[in-house]
Amino acid sequence: MRALHSADIFCKVIDNFGDAGVCWRLARALSELGLKVTLWIDDVPRLHHLRPQIDVGASLQTLDGFSLRRWELKSDADSEVSVADSDTNSAVPSDTVYMPADLVIEAFGCRAPASYLQAMVSMAGANSAPVWINLEYLSAEVWVENSHGLPSPHPQLPLTQYFYFPGFSKATGGLLREATLDAQLAAFGRSERADFLSKLGVELTEGCLLVSLFCYPHAPVDALLAGMCSGPPVLCLVPQGVATGSAALPDEAGASLLEGRLRLQRIAFLEPDDYDRLLWSCDLNFVRGEDSAVRAQWAAQPFLWQLYAQEEGAHFIKLEAFFGRYCASLNDELAGLLVQAAHAWNGDPAAVLDWQALCHALPALKQHHLRWRAELASQTELAAGLLGFARKIG
Repeated sequence: MRALHSADIFCKVIDNFGDAGVCWRLARALSELGLKVTLWIDDVPRLHHLRPQIDVGASLQTLDGFSLRRWELKSDADSEVSVADSDTNSAVPSDTVYMPADLVIEAFGCRAPASYLQAMVSMAGANSAPVWINLEYLSAEVWVENSHGLPSPHPQLPLTQYFYFPGFSKATGGLLREATLDAQLAAFGRSERADFLSKLGVELTEGCLLVSLFCYPHAPVDALLAGMCSGPPVLCLVPQGVATGSAALPDEAGASLLEGRLRLQRIAFLEPDDYDRLLWSCDLNFVRGEDSAVRAQWAAQPFLWQLYAQEEGAHFIKLEAFFGRYCASLNDELAGLLVQAAHAWNGDPAAVLDWQALCHALPALKQHHLRWRAELASQTELAAGLLGFARKIG
């Protein structure tokens, strides 16, 4: 078993807040497992939206138990990372010299700087090469299980990288989950929910459905809101910066609109732990991308997932793979309703989101989601699994 004491995570932000959020959570989780962690991220302002405590002007700072470094990208090949060469003691010109960590994680297909890889080569010559991981995007597709953990030798350098896939089965790397999450959720009762909503400026009347809406700009929001207007009473909470279709809802926290049976209300853009509490509070959550989708798995409430759109509709393959797993134990009627709604929410013109039917099915869908959540919780948590996998290498 290999001793690992430090980890470097490289994050190049592509998918709005998702990439930054996942890498922040992973850095926090690995630091809680005892590693000295550095998160290199190319878009510190994006992470600042999630953690306002961050100093966007600092090149290096400490946050949530780990180090955060601004990654200044010159090109896809290299950056401002200054890395010492263990053989020659030379370094890329910069104001600091930085040795690679024991565990190097490239998140979502980004590439560490060429100078950093050369330093890893020098360490390999001294029989101390870091464990090199490619943390992939989340998917429920079958091929993920076959590719998880496979080695990928570098075509020119004497280094081998290993694929690590998050996923929804024991044949994958699992999902990020804090050790205290279940206890926090169990302690979040009616009074805690009421206090949390009150701090957001939310007043919820008895018998009103509470819904959270976090979506990409191209989501079919107008059709969703039209359904909400004529269904049961709904309070729909929308974080600042999230599109609301043609609804003229101001972007200030507290702003609201009333139309039919629907009240649409802006709330502040929440930090990650408070976003969890929002998901716990709602009867139904609309989530987007990877990070919020994973948080919806752990919330004890039904959800609809809008995936990051890909060329030629490739995201629909991922959508079908996920709901194929998620709906496996549902009866045909409920599974069909949920799959239709998910396809419609992801822009399939042939699909229909039947809002009233979905509302009627929420109690049954919640019970199903609790069973799904328990199944996921029985699997290895991603950070712990990744660390265990890395320790076995070499």
